[in-house]
Amino acid sequence: MKLTIQCLGYEVAADWYQGLNDSKILLVLPGYSSTKKRQQMHAEAMVKLTGTSVLTFDYSGHGESPFELRDTSPAQHLLEVTVAFDWLKANYLDAVISISGSSYGGFLASQLVQFRTFNNLVLRAPALYKPGKFYDKWSKRIDNLDEYRQESILYKKNREELSKHPLFAGASKFTGNTLVVVHEFDEIIPTETTNEYVNAFEAEKIVAKGLYHTIDKNDLSPDELALYQEHIANWLNKF
Repeated sequence: MKLTIQCLGYEVAADWYQGLNDSKILLVLPGYSSTKKRQQMHAEAMVKLTGTSVLTFDYSGHGESPFELRDTSPAQHLLEVTVAFDWLKANYLDAVISISGSSYGGFLASQLVQFRTFNNLVLRAPALYKPGKFYDKWSKRIDNLDEYRQESILYKKNREELSKHPLFAGASKFTGNTLVVVHEFDEIIPTETTNEYVNAFEAEKIVAKGLYHTIDKNDLSPDELALYQEHIANWLNKF
């Protein structure tokens, strides 16, 4: 079901997938430049395997939501995630809410723990950005892509700098359960970064064998893809 969620002066486009009931809800957050449509497979798998209802939406500058990507920022997208979360809390007062974030979505979900309380956190190949970039418009990345990539990968491999990131410092505020899904051949997020996520959130870890960073760029068989989703669903079903 398509719907819209009111932000500050604009609306973001969202999709709702109805589960067995509304006692459990999963907020699915897409990656950078991804869309809610590309999260359909994950959303439908979670409905089928866990019975949870699912909400996913397009950040501003993505999919069916307004603005150009280059004119948005991580700070604006975190605000939208917070608004979507609050929409769920207002409309489903007694629901157990979990969040599943892919790449950039995992980064945003990890930021949300400092401002909201929820039960379970699934970080699928979670991305990380230098603290000073949080308020920059994405145009700075788009217009200087090679420089950005080089600087980014050096930062994500620097354990000393990673340990100082406010995201990891704030992880202790999260009292729920965390799962980090590591893609074995991830060419964008190095193990130094995912290890920091695991340690900071005291998370369980699953290694998805043979996978590169983006799911739909892997040549997975239906059985391999089903197994990936089942691992996540089995973890969620414990809570």
